[in-house]
Amino acid sequence: MRTHLGAVGLGLAVAALGLSVRAQEAGAAPFSTAERRALVGGELVRRPVTRVEGPFRFLGGTSYMRVRAPRDRVFAELLDTTAYPRLIPGVAEARLVEDAGDRRVVYLRHQVSFVSAAYHAVARVDRPARSIRFDLDRSRPNDVRAGRGFITVDAYRGDQSIVTWGVMADPGSAILGGVFGGVIADWILLVPWCVRGRLEAGQPGC
Repeated sequence: MRTHLGAVGLGLAVAALGLSVRAQEAGAAPFSTAERRALVGGELVRRPVTRVEGPFRFLGGTSYMRVRAPRDRVFAELLDTTAYPRLIPGVAEARLVEDAGDRRVVYLRHQVSFVSAAYHAVARVDRPARSIRFDLDRSRPNDVRAGRGFITVDAYRGDQSIVTWGVMADPGSAILGGVFGGVIADWILLVPWCVRGRLEAGQPGC
């Protein structure tokens, strides 16, 4: 009986997960059984992607993680630019350059060993959806060639959340793309894991 109830509980959790993760982008493949089990079990699910679009060579993908914190609390953390060095791996400096309410310009500087790369991102906040979309601000100086991304928080089981992070970036530098390409590919999808570390007691941070 206990085994049966455990299976039923997992089934209900998986069903709830499917309903909560509206943040699977249009056109994305549905979660596999293994991915759903991993999410329910508190693991980071990553879907890495590399792609060529015209002159750009993008790396990135999408990642998902369950966070034991309410949706609004998680989203409030994401709105705090000063928290970005603790939420985005490799970010050594983050500051708000322009604040027009739900449209912001954020300056970010990444540091990987002795290599530093800075850029400006336009952040568009969708408060009802608990989502933020980022695009490279081409009107300002940037050390990367191209980039875009989003982060979304969905409610899960009432008092928990699913954090979805998607990013595609072309570092543009032979040093960043070559020598440290493996490092970048490894940490570029860790943001939901970092969010959990920031908000859940006893979890490792970035």
